[in-house]
Amino acid sequence: MNQGDMAAFLIAAALVGIGVTAIPLQASRADQPVAVIATAVPLNIRARKQIRIGELLYRGGVALRSSDRRFGGFSGLHVDPAGQGLIALSDRGHRINARILYDADGNLSGLSNSRMAALLGPNGQRLQGLNADSEALAYLPDGSALVAFERRHRIYLYPPSHVPLSGRPVLWSHPANLLEAPDNGGIESLAHVGGGLLLALSENLRASGGSLAGWIGRARNWEPLNYVHTPGYYPTDATLMPDGDVAVLERKYTVSTGFSVRVMVVPRRSISPGRAVKGQLVLHLTAPMTVDNFEGIAARRSRDGRRFLYLISDDNFNPLQRTLLMMFETP
Repeated sequence: MNQGDMAAFLIAAALVGIGVTAIPLQASRADQPVAVIATAVPLNIRARKQIRIGELLYRGGVALRSSDRRFGGFSGLHVDPAGQGLIALSDRGHRINARILYDADGNLSGLSNSRMAALLGPNGQRLQGLNADSEALAYLPDGSALVAFERRHRIYLYPPSHVPLSGRPVLWSHPANLLEAPDNGGIESLAHVGGGLLLALSENLRASGGSLAGWIGRARNWEPLNYVHTPGYYPTDATLMPDGDVAVLERKYTVSTGFSVRVMVVPRRSISPGRAVKGQLVLHLTAPMTVDNFEGIAARRSRDGRRFLYLISDDNFNPLQRTLLMMFETP
């Protein structure tokens, strides 16, 4: 969330009193178990039996809470191909990995075996303060992972490990003009889109024609593209869909209407340097739908060919917001 919107949100709150790689679940010494309570949430709080929205089928969602002070602020979501393991990043420099639970009908129902640990920097020390704002996550085919940070704009490459993101990273190249981005408006969307290509989108670095700055990366080299976003909405994450296109999560916040989010699908063939790319709307969540500050998206295909999207929200460690995890089946 950009600083202006967040400030407005906090003022309003005061006035009313807001890849392709499987994820191993083994623990390391730094990992600590976290007790997480899941409460089922409907798609529509005013029509609790609604399970369809557009062409998508709601396959369950939960509000997650924990007494652990590290819990919350999640973005940069990844779900393994089997739909069993989840990993997400915290904007305070922690990672959570957990097993996803489903009910007898295959609907998402909660998490188990949740563990958290601090992300390390290249010096082997835990990230803290302005260095810890991890926002975007992209797993690479070899099991390594790229993490993009705001405040101190940069990208780290974490080596393959039995425990996700537990190793000591190395600095990865970043787009030359990334340092021009606002402190809280850098890379929030990062995805491996196949063929060795990476897609990165800024949350609030302006480009020509009202677009937002984006980049295509290959072999540590970055070339610019423009992302044509929905007016008032800003990209907060991206993921490769099973059919090869790219889903971009966009979020909007106003004091009067609260949060709303869109999922836009960008054709893979349109993603190339120098182009203006634009997605097609496939999901729009706004009140009275269950919605919050969604900042993470992941996709997978099941063994029987069904395709699923997962969304996770960043509660900003604010008691008036929630950590939501939701799943949708796509056509």
